[in-house]
Amino acid sequence: MPNYKNIPIASPKNIPLALLAQYDGGFVGVYRRRRYTRAVQIEKFAVEKYKKNGHGLTFNDLLSTGLASNKKQSQITLKYYHNKGILFTTSAHKPQQYYPTCIKSEILNARITKNIPIGVTEVGYSYIARNAESGQISNSNGRFHTLEPTIIQSLECYVLPLLPSVPLHIHKIQFRLRISPGCYKELSLPKCKGNNGKRHEEIIGKVRVSYYFYSNGTVMVFTESSNSPFRLEDEVDRSRLLAFFGQIRDRLITLLADMHERLVPDILEWELTQCDINKDVKVGEGLQYSGIKVQVKHFDQLFRVYIKSIGKDTACRVEQSLNPKQPAIQALNEILANGQSCNNHSTSY
Repeated sequence: MPNYKNIPIASPKNIPLALLAQYDGGFVGVYRRRRYTRAVQIEKFAVEKYKKNGHGLTFNDLLSTGLASNKKQSQITLKYYHNKGILFTTSAHKPQQYYPTCIKSEILNARITKNIPIGVTEVGYSYIARNAESGQISNSNGRFHTLEPTIIQSLECYVLPLLPSVPLHIHKIQFRLRISPGCYKELSLPKCKGNNGKRHEEIIGKVRVSYYFYSNGTVMVFTESSNSPFRLEDEVDRSRLLAFFGQIRDRLITLLADMHERLVPDILEWELTQCDINKDVKVGEGLQYSGIKVQVKHFDQLFRVYIKSIGKDTACRVEQSLNPKQPAIQALNEILANGQSCNNHSTSY
């Protein structure tokens, strides 16, 4: 008769949780967390280095920061995250340079223009006007006569047909309001050159907000959110944008120490002086080489069309500048109500 006395009874009580499952030779509870943490570190390090000097990571960078203990491990680590899509390469280098994929489009655009972007930059435009009667397109800058047929073909055959299915966005919002002129003297802020205005900056989410104060009590508010514009498609988007307006006002209240909200007027009294509405059509990275940077005038409307780098994505942006000069909420409601106007005019082009 078999002896069952020495057979151990199965019990999971003393088995560590990390040993219950394994993954790629490591434990789920430990390996994945380490890989995730290391990926975040390397991606952040790659972004910081590129922003600093325009170069990618090499095996020497990982060695100098302690992210790898030897050359072979450093090279294997970089290749691993390259295969995972966290890093990418542009061309052969010795040693090989690896760039962060999260800002891939910006890096490629900078290589094309041979200029490393620092802060917000403006682009130069070729100017195209369309004759309202004949429907023919005329060029006011002869230097682009060999390029513009290709640009027009790209717009008409690919970008414009996709516009109806692309959501409308808004950015570069500018407000004007008035407070007590006495606040100007009390604010200990640096003065701007030329107009003696005093400037203060805030970062709200992904948006840079600049406040300009003038001696007559006028306050101008400018937002910079070209890379992360606000969507304008439905009431949910409207609510988010109104909440953002409230944050702008709240930061101003805090700056002026207006605890009883007697100095800063209600957002309903703020005037929306200018904004840009846009639609972004995602395109391939190759279109960055086409140099699409044009202004299109159709009747009294002026549109800008250019290639925009948004993180790892490349988009062809169709943009229209508006100058409502009316109460902010009223202007926003009208923009929402006429949200398809950008489409209609663009397809007319």
